[in-house]
Amino acid sequence: MAGLLMCLSSCNEDKYFALERPNQYPWQSAAELEMAVRAPYLYFVGAAWSNPIGAITNRFGESDLAHFTGKTGDSYYYAYWDRLWETLVLENAKELEGGFEYLYYAVTACNAPLHMILSAEKEGKDPFVDMSDADRDLVQRIKGELLFMRAFTYWNLARTWCPPYDSNGANDTKHFVLYQDYINDSNTLKNSELASVKEVYDAIVKDLKDAIDVLPETYYNGDNGQRMRVNKYAAEALLARVYFSMGKFGDAKTLIDDVIKQTSLYDLSEEPYEAWNKISGQGSGKEVIFEIVYSGDSNRYDRNPGIMNFAAYNGNANKQSGYCAFAMSYYAMEKVGWMNANHEVTDAARADKRFTQLYKYSEGYGVPYIFLFKYFRAQDPNGGQRRANRPIIRLADLYLMRAEINWLNNDKTGAAADLNVVRNRAGLESIAASALTETDIENERIKEMAGENADRIYWLTALHKDIPIGDRDPSKFQPIKYPYSKYYYQIPLQERQTNNAYKTNAE
Repeated sequence: MAGLLMCLSSCNEDKYFALERPNQYPWQSAAELEMAVRAPYLYFVGAAWSNPIGAITNRFGESDLAHFTGKTGDSYYYAYWDRLWETLVLENAKELEGGFEYLYYAVTACNAPLHMILSAEKEGKDPFVDMSDADRDLVQRIKGELLFMRAFTYWNLARTWCPPYDSNGANDTKHFVLYQDYINDSNTLKNSELASVKEVYDAIVKDLKDAIDVLPETYYNGDNGQRMRVNKYAAEALLARVYFSMGKFGDAKTLIDDVIKQTSLYDLSEEPYEAWNKISGQGSGKEVIFEIVYSGDSNRYDRNPGIMNFAAYNGNANKQSGYCAFAMSYYAMEKVGWMNANHEVTDAARADKRFTQLYKYSEGYGVPYIFLFKYFRAQDPNGGQRRANRPIIRLADLYLMRAEINWLNNDKTGAAADLNVVRNRAGLESIAASALTETDIENERIKEMAGENADRIYWLTALHKDIPIGDRDPSKFQPIKYPYSKYYYQIPLQERQTNNAYKTNAE
């Protein structure tokens, strides 16, 4: 996960490296600092095919949950399906290198104002003159958001451009540059040092802990998305997910407990669809803890899920995408009981609100498929359905995560209770603790979380489970096994050619 170089390089490198002011914003008051905290959120919106979240979401195609339909589209569909992370050269201006670029834009957008805030704190001063107590509270909240977004940025980098964290390993391999301060010097940027997996995850954890210390329990300033600006509980929820991926299940459970027990901000009282049918100005689903928000007239909406979703980004949710490369695999649909061996939809599927609301059965390609149907469905006041908020952290995720942790702790009663909260919202009967299996928890997570932020592969790697081949040809593919030491993409070619850190590391 390289340096800022790719983000800032194009026609004249040094011109872009040598910014006169951080983010080119002359912040002169706490109120003006609000401009700084909005920037990293904006970079996560990215561009049409260079959306960081969308690029990672497309990694659904690597998982055992995906089935290649034979359609292609202009994407890295083949790389995901063929699992080419070791050999793919990212140089064709597609979603992965575009997402990489915007992630480092977000890093810079966080580091510049954080440098100003933290430098002032180190000197025992206010960052601005004549600050009131309200100004100081405002700066602390902004600092918390910036720390969250920097951690969120690096976590997304780590999930794609370095191997999964090994809870039993040294995590000492180095893969990309970790910028923890604002750098306004082209020579320094072009001669960076790579950080180890451990150093990256330690930095993510520290930023989130520091964010939790200063973020308010609730925050909504009238922006068009209620859950687009983070609070303490969003930081706790993200840190829980990070800890889970690191195998620190006890630490993850403590944070999940706090989110679920200490606030009534989030609940599962709405239909599953309600997390997915909003755009800017329409509020947020009650279970949504953090989401990326899209406005009705923006050209920055994420088109990436078009390769794995029934509806395309062209804005008509009732029309099947003509280039959707991935449906749900027959392997997965039989595993969770939604299809039988003849690829027919089962009564168990029809009884599940998630299947009826968030998936779509279709024979549009001449064979029966179950497609994801989570994206491009919000009603846009300006016409079409191409812009919809993207839930990043949902309450159902936390319940299912805690169910797995309870299972690992031999607490079947607690595991069943958490699992049944999610099942009951889907219209299903509870599973008795005495009858519960770990497969039940895994299957509920597939049904609930499929297609979201490449959830499947990170869930399996956190638990050191094999990533099955799904519907792939067993003569050509093997399951991906722990410790997944080669399971990551190569740094984009332009970044490797520009930043000497990668040249040195190669030598």
